[in-house]
Amino acid sequence: MAISGSPLLDTFTYHTDFPLTPGERVVVDFANRSVVAYVVEITDELPEFATKPVLQKLDEKPFLTSKDVELALRISERFLCPVGKIFDLFFPPGKVMNVKSFVVPQSQELPIKDIIPLTAAREKFGAVTIENWKKSRKIRIVHSYEQKKTRVQKKKFVRLRLSIKDLEKIKLTDLQRKVVEHLFSFDVIEVRELIKNLDLKSISPIQTLEKKGILEVFEDETYEFSDWTIAPIDELTSEQRRVLNSIVYDFKGVHLIYGLTGTGKTEVYFKAMEKVLTEGAQVLYLVPEVSLTPQLLARVKGTFPGREVRVYHSYLSKAKRQGIWLDAHEGNVDIIIGTRSSIWIPMRKLGLIIVDEEHDASFYQQSSPHYDAVEVAVEKGKLHNIPIILGSATPRVTHYFRAIEGEYKLHKLKHRPVGKLPSLELIDMRKSKGFYVLSKKALEEIKELLKDEKQIFVFVHRKGFSNYVVCTNCGTVIKCPNCDISLTYHRHGNILKCHYCGFTTPPFSNCPNCGSAALSARGFGTERVEYELRNFFPSVKIIRLDKETIESPSDYEKALRMIEQEDAQVVVGTKMIAKGLDFPKVGCVIVVDSDRLINLPRYDATENAFQLITQASGRSGRGTFGKTLIQSFNPDHPVIQNAVENDFERFFETEIKTRELLKYPPFSYFVEMIVEHVDEKRCQKKAEEIAELIGKEFSEQFFEIHGPVVPVIKKFKGRFRMKIFLKLKPEASMKELRELIKKHSAQIDLVVDGIGGML
Repeated sequence: MAISGSPLLDTFTYHTDFPLTPGERVVVDFANRSVVAYVVEITDELPEFATKPVLQKLDEKPFLTSKDVELALRISERFLCPVGKIFDLFFPPGKVMNVKSFVVPQSQELPIKDIIPLTAAREKFGAVTIENWKKSRKIRIVHSYEQKKTRVQKKKFVRLRLSIKDLEKIKLTDLQRKVVEHLFSFDVIEVRELIKNLDLKSISPIQTLEKKGILEVFEDETYEFSDWTIAPIDELTSEQRRVLNSIVYDFKGVHLIYGLTGTGKTEVYFKAMEKVLTEGAQVLYLVPEVSLTPQLLARVKGTFPGREVRVYHSYLSKAKRQGIWLDAHEGNVDIIIGTRSSIWIPMRKLGLIIVDEEHDASFYQQSSPHYDAVEVAVEKGKLHNIPIILGSATPRVTHYFRAIEGEYKLHKLKHRPVGKLPSLELIDMRKSKGFYVLSKKALEEIKELLKDEKQIFVFVHRKGFSNYVVCTNCGTVIKCPNCDISLTYHRHGNILKCHYCGFTTPPFSNCPNCGSAALSARGFGTERVEYELRNFFPSVKIIRLDKETIESPSDYEKALRMIEQEDAQVVVGTKMIAKGLDFPKVGCVIVVDSDRLINLPRYDATENAFQLITQASGRSGRGTFGKTLIQSFNPDHPVIQNAVENDFERFFETEIKTRELLKYPPFSYFVEMIVEHVDEKRCQKKAEEIAELIGKEFSEQFFEIHGPVVPVIKKFKGRFRMKIFLKLKPEASMKELRELIKKHSAQIDLVVDGIGGML
């Protein structure tokens, strides 16, 4: 049995009097608690130790198959994570059961005559007495299981009922017309959002328009903003057809499409999906972030009218996720578009998995259980014997290496069907005197493009107004009390905020170290860039897209519609604007802080920098014209030069030689062991003990063992941290390492080949 939620790597043996199959959910007694567990294996062999009984089957029918069980075991082995937590991923939240226990008397001599709750019996007779009665079989403990009910809060939405022509014939007040005109921009909008956007004093104007039959107000807890569709592109280019034919000709294994931005990878995906759907199978379409789903959903609905298409991600309510999960499992959904969690949905008729923007770090789960959804997709494809299509303009170095080595099948797209690849221009910020954030050249370019009615994307790596606050007298940086991280200053709300644990505080008047009032905000983020642009262009429509302004998929969809309808002229944003978006009016992308990306403390910093710069620049030139401006204080850096030349293959050749020399992935596996404790000294001592044990018993298995060392983030959410870093040979046995760390698995967090994290 694998125990749900347990941090332990072990599985446990139980006995049962009723038939079970691998993958079924049951309830067992674990550490004197009734918990959910998963059947991993059935055996007739009796163990040499006493076992507890399985208390109850949890589901009327099993949801997982033997292939799902095998997938869980493989991923647990590959990423050294607790198998119980991996099994938990197969099910949506809210499927946990309430377990109620009762005492059933088996002897007439007992003072208990009727069935009573176990808690009441323990309170009345004592826990020891109840346990003794149980051992002597004078009572029996039975269990009742009830599913937790999820409270569903209905939301109110509003939409127009009449066309523009019909509305021209109706006399409206200025306020009513204001409401109607705002609704022209939205097929559907929440009532509270409408009131907020128009700063209405009450709901009265909306109610009046509803009485007149001009608009409709309705309630729904499951409504999706799904009316938006984008017309399909039916004809493929000769290059796209060539790639499609080569994929379909050998429709198995892993296919990697390396396609420059805007070359039409999505159209190839759609044609491959069409083949699978016509054969009655399901498609799983993975995207790295929720922010990419609105426009993609509109394209999928436009291309596959009549097909059942659902979106699956963590922003959905528990009730809705359960409904979509069950429909997908039963085969009632044709296409699932989802983030990394959707890879675990046990779809019964799965015929194809597509992973778009496969390079993206968001596919790696940074919290326990750590796993890479792309690697899970590959393993799932092997088990189900179905094709996997990975696509990116900047593939992961490890995946491109597998492709050129023949493990994956490589396909290339190099020509844009519409528009041209953007011209890239470097701006040497060392010569941009007096312009710290946006260069004079960038500001002039924005001014000219606005005259031509073009849109501009401004990519900034960080959010916030200033990245840190420092005392210029003593050098103290204001840090989060829970994490060893500097607090970011946000001008909106006038607060200092930790972007790791969410801690906020008003700005300090004096330095907490020396008492000086010489505090200075340094660095910049999206909010600062937006602020400066508004100063330079006060009449221009500017919007900001980051996690401070976009809190839900509906927020993101509204922003996308503003861009599509040209209600936004300049868009400032983090990486959510750097990938997957396709707007023909975007004439220029400005990468403000390219140097930060290169200098992150990670082995894959140069890869990440190249990817983000290339992806961001690819948002322009989708129509007839495009330009990218890259600001840098180190314009001669090879990564910057490769990005300017849009030359991934040249970047790859340099990067792979460096990694081979240093024995970095794909020539090794990285394992980071993070030891955490509220006490700093005990944390260090435990880390030293584990490192010494590994060094004694398994040093020959590794290229290198480093640590324990203090990680980049020394303290996280009130817990001190130490890191042990292991570099394993590709042939090293994870099983042996797993056995070693089982003794300490509840005290450490294991990250295998983590991408995108700074631990």
